[in-house]
Amino acid sequence: MPVQGQVVREFGAAGEGGAARGLTIQAGAGARVVSPCGGRAVFAAPFRSFGQLLIVDCGEGYHFVLAGLDRLDAAPGQRLLGGEPVGQLGAGSGRPALYLELRRNGRPVDPRGFLGGG
Repeated sequence: MPVQGQVVREFGAAGEGGAARGLTIQAGAGARVVSPCGGRAVFAAPFRSFGQLLIVDCGEGYHFVLAGLDRLDAAPGQRLLGGEPVGQLGAGSGRPALYLELRRNGRPVDPRGFLGGG
């Protein structure tokens, strides 16, 4: 997993806006986030209401989307190693959460299979 924490919403779980297209992982304030795969950062910037957002091209049509970061330590075009630190969750009040989505050829798939968790 790219952050140590507890999955509070599973892929496919019903909720506001329909079925979840990724995992929501609640973690401690200031938790470090690492790249879930080796690849290249194709997007790294604030995005709408998602906070700092990172998209990592893992190759073979796979892209990981990581949203909700407070700080990004990766830049577009940067080569990343799996497990390399790429950012940090917020240190403010409440429990910060990382949204993690895996896409294969543009379609959401369960990230647990890729991460070895299911």
